[in-house]
Amino acid sequence: MRIDEFIEQFNKKYPDVDRFDIATDEMIATYEKTLGYRLPVSFVRFLKEFSNGIFLLDCEPIGGVSRNSPSGDIGKIDRIIPDITNEILIVETKEWIEPKRLISFTTFDAGDHSNNHWVFICEDSIPDQEYKVGFVSQIEPRIVKVLDNFEEWLTLLWEHDDEEDEKSYPVFYVIYPSYEERLEILYDWFD
Repeated sequence: MRIDEFIEQFNKKYPDVDRFDIATDEMIATYEKTLGYRLPVSFVRFLKEFSNGIFLLDCEPIGGVSRNSPSGDIGKIDRIIPDITNEILIVETKEWIEPKRLISFTTFDAGDHSNNHWVFICEDSIPDQEYKVGFVSQIEPRIVKVLDNFEEWLTLLWEHDDEEDEKSYPVFYVIYPSYEERLEILYDWFD
C-alpha cells in the first residue's frame, strides 16, 4: 500500500484522530544529517503528509523528526538498546550487520511493553532508500523478522485494523498471532 492510499483510507475511517504536526524538509534534513543516512522516501512522505510521529492505531509508536513527537523521535538503535553489541544477527539470513546501520522508527513494542521495536536496515544503493525493515528483539539484540520496506509494514498494520472489534494489532502480532509463536521467534532462534 502506497502512503497516499493509506492516508486517504485513514482519513475516511478516522477523520477525527489527532495526528500531531507534520514534518518539514528542514526537520527531515537535520535528522538525516545526524543519522548519517537518508530516510526512505515512503517514510518521508508519511512524516510530511500524515504525521511527524504518532501512536498509530493505538498499537505502533512511530517516531518523528522532533523530540516533541508524541511517540518520541527516530534515532540510532543504541538509544533504545544502549548495550548493543558490535554486530547484530539477522536471523532469517544468518547475516551480521553493524548497529550503526539500524535506525529505529518505532520506539518500543506496545504489545509487550518492551524495547522490541522496528528499524530501517540502511544499505547503500537502495532506490529511494526503501530499505528493508526489521524487528529487533531486546532479549538478545538481533533482528528476528525482516519485511521488504516501510510500505509493506504499514500495509500489514492497516489491513489488520479491526474496527468492529475496536482493536488493532502491532505488526509483529499480525505476523505471529499466537503468544507461543512470538515466544518461539524471540527465544528459540538457535536452530
